[in-house]
Amino acid sequence: MFVYIEKDSLLHRTNPMIKLLILVVITLIVCLSYYPVLPIITFLLFWFGTIIFGKIPLKVMFRQLLLFIVVSIIFMVSMLFLRGLEPEPDIVATFLFLKWTEKDLVHSIALGFRILALVTMSMSFVITTRPRDLVMSLILQCKVSVVHGYATMATYRFLPELQNHVDTIHLAQEIRGIPWNKGIISRFTSPFRTMLPLFIVAARRGERIACAMESRGLGRENARTYYSPTYIRKQDWVVFAVTVIVYAAICIVLVKYDLFRFSVASIK
Repeated sequence: MFVYIEKDSLLHRTNPMIKLLILVVITLIVCLSYYPVLPIITFLLFWFGTIIFGKIPLKVMFRQLLLFIVVSIIFMVSMLFLRGLEPEPDIVATFLFLKWTEKDLVHSIALGFRILALVTMSMSFVITTRPRDLVMSLILQCKVSVVHGYATMATYRFLPELQNHVDTIHLAQEIRGIPWNKGIISRFTSPFRTMLPLFIVAARRGERIACAMESRGLGRENARTYYSPTYIRKQDWVVFAVTVIVYAAICIVLVKYDLFRFSVASIK
């Protein structure tokens, strides 16, 4: 799971709502792109952009994304294999008994890198955004109610701890004679044995948070002060404008060379 990494960088200082707006805009553009060129460029830009402007070490980036890189490669290979078993007219590539059309190659590679690009963008946002700043930005810039904002922060902070809770449940079950990592059957049934205890842990934590919120009178007064408020500064708009201009330029170049088609289009 992605977790926030404390650094002093341009991405860390950028307002969370501006970064979220950038992600929404780029996600829409990437999902509209039919060819895999834009997803590949997006993946590389956010990979190196997070390293340079977020000051995140290359080793950390690779470790965070390793699982998703493997999943994306497996996804592309699986799609290519399945599509290669059903040959169609206009074959452009063959390998042993597998045959692909241009449409098969474009679909498989584009979907794989699209997943990888979206995951990389999400990772860049999470590891450079402090949960407290995200909630403050939701409350102050997006005018979300304090109650919903605090609930969002509680949920956001609980998600990275899920793996620790799962490990604790596995150890507790193993101590009581229920092995979870021995045999195929045990590994298959382990998630089902973990669900109920995990739901109980989440419910208990939610009850404690609700009691803490109620005891502090959260949401009873409209006028509140904040210890560390967030603001949208000129620097944030500059980051947004530069990102939009760069992606607009990339899309114009791709359209000029017929490497950007809407996803609803088809290859003839």
